[in-house]
Amino acid sequence: MRKRPGVLLPLAVGIGALLGFGWLWIALEPDMATPASTIVWLLSELVFALALAVPAVCLFFVIRALHIRRIQAREATGPAGVGVERARDLLWSLSHGLLPQTESARDIPTDATEPVFLYATLTYARHIQGGSSPRRMLVTARSVTAEGAAGWGPAATAAVAATDRRLLLLFPDALLDIAYSDITAVHLDRGLLVLGVHSGTPVLLSGEAAESLAVLAVWGSVGESALRRHPALAGLRA
Repeated sequence: MRKRPGVLLPLAVGIGALLGFGWLWIALEPDMATPASTIVWLLSELVFALALAVPAVCLFFVIRALHIRRIQAREATGPAGVGVERARDLLWSLSHGLLPQTESARDIPTDATEPVFLYATLTYARHIQGGSSPRRMLVTARSVTAEGAAGWGPAATAAVAATDRRLLLLFPDALLDIAYSDITAVHLDRGLLVLGVHSGTPVLLSGEAAESLAVLAVWGSVGESALRRHPALAGLRA
């Protein structure tokens, strides 16, 4: 991993140079009546130039360091950042009445008449208790493992195909069908999607495709108009 460039050092040097050279410039303000006034004037102008040039160079290095840090942070997000950008493109398309490109469902059995808008691999878990607040479920969902977490059952890996009418999750030994009409709530937080469903306790879908699945879940369960106002998608709209 590349070393993060420092910001404090050039910032401190720039401020110190501005204050120091500025003070010298004022102190060297020449008295033109003295014989050495020309030399003092030249020194004063040199100090004034340094008081401007050194902070400007330091400011360049500060801006450069901040830019590099931003790029490194974006690279560190990796697939998560790609997933968010894809979800934003999907949100824009559906908000303008445009259907996204279709994909192959691969080994997930679908109806021949339904287009597949998204295929991905994710982590699935089901809430055991139900009745918890969305915020609480999202907080505890971050610690869900194969052994489960507070309020959640054990996690499992599944392939998902999102169509125009449902989510199909394929496990090694089962196929789960979540129709959009069965979804009662959508809650999203940085790669974690919690769906409330009529037919049971909430389910957790986590992974790179969580944001895109949230867009499709809102679109399919509430309608196109909800894409512009649903609170779960506020971060994507921004």
